[in-house]
Amino acid sequence: RIIADRLEIVRRDPDIIVGSWCGKKFRPDRVAARAGWSEVAAVRHRQIFEIKSADILQPGPAALTDGAAQLHRIIMDWAAHHG
Repeated sequence: RIIADRLEIVRRDPDIIVGSWCGKKFRPDRVAARAGWSEVAAVRHRQIFEIKSADILQPGPAALTDGAAQLHRIIMDWAAHHG
């Protein structure tokens, strides 16, 4: 999802951030360095993850199998440590 107002992320304060860029390298360090984002729980607790675009953005069942499995692992790992 494209966020028009990046400070909306700061206001919502997510526990986990997952990124996937088609054709570009996802850079968690650049995400964390955005203005105001040092206040976001996901940034403070280093919960910024990439799922490769081939696993989650491609059409077809791979997004439902590979991508969903990775999302599940990320969320379950977070829950085990913070939930």
